[in-house]
Amino acid sequence: MTTDGEGGDHVREPAMFGGVVVQSSQPSDEAVVAVLRDGLERVVAQCIGIDLSWTTTAVVASDDLSSEDTDIGRPGIDWEFALGRGEPLRSVTLTGMATALEGYDWHPKWLPVTVHARMPVSVAHGRGDGGGLVVGLSMHRWAMYGGGEDLVRVAELLTPWLLDATDRLGADTGYATLDQVTAEDDQSPWERVTRCAPSLRDVTRTLWGYGWGTLLSPVHVEAVGGLDALRGVLPTVELRDAGSGRTWLTLGPDPAAVRPEDIAALREVLAPALPVGSRTLEEWERSVALGEHPERYVV
Repeated sequence: MTTDGEGGDHVREPAMFGGVVVQSSQPSDEAVVAVLRDGLERVVAQCIGIDLSWTTTAVVASDDLSSEDTDIGRPGIDWEFALGRGEPLRSVTLTGMATALEGYDWHPKWLPVTVHARMPVSVAHGRGDGGGLVVGLSMHRWAMYGGGEDLVRVAELLTPWLLDATDRLGADTGYATLDQVTAEDDQSPWERVTRCAPSLRDVTRTLWGYGWGTLLSPVHVEAVGGLDALRGVLPTVELRDAGSGRTWLTLGPDPAAVRPEDIAALREVLAPALPVGSRTLEEWERSVALGEHPERYVV
């Protein structure tokens, strides 16, 4: 069970997530929204097998989010609204609500799909961009065709979109995972577990997250000891050239077949490229064992 932060009580459903982070380039809002649109049309529409009711949310700097009168959303999928706010975007989110659960906003299956981008914001620390541009999508497994039994097919749809987004946006890193996560949470499971502040993120040096699929820049590959070190993680590892020196690593063809020990083996190899937070993995595991909070992640 996973919550929206320690001490929360919102249970998350297992979901397939894929996303990237960009800090070494500055894509336009138009380019980001185009990637989101492709994710919805090329991935979500081909994977989700239930009726969804959509909402489009677009936030700009002048929006007063504390006011109920602030107009930041539209019913349905409205790309014109997303790009028509009249000033640079802070975030764009397409949320797909399970139509059959309308009115049950407390239910963990209420929002099975999120397609989301959070733009950089100016801060006085870290790289000064608040953690960079984050783009991703998440889909609850239960809401997929066949109850999500065939995740090989889902991965075959998700991977081309993620790698295309990498190329179009100039992404530094990214990952794909089957976990209790949502695309609207800009922190990776690793960042949440180790308490790595997103505002201090620097993916030009370290990874954002990892999982069934992990996108590494040339800097990350060098940090972990090269491609041979990555090939040695597991016999099932597949490496793919993702362009501009990037490498896309997957733990076999099926995200559902990845075992905890597979992730542990991957984490051990990736350790030199992982950010270090204020909590160790061992400390988190002890706190979970003691029941201090209900977070559970595949890390």
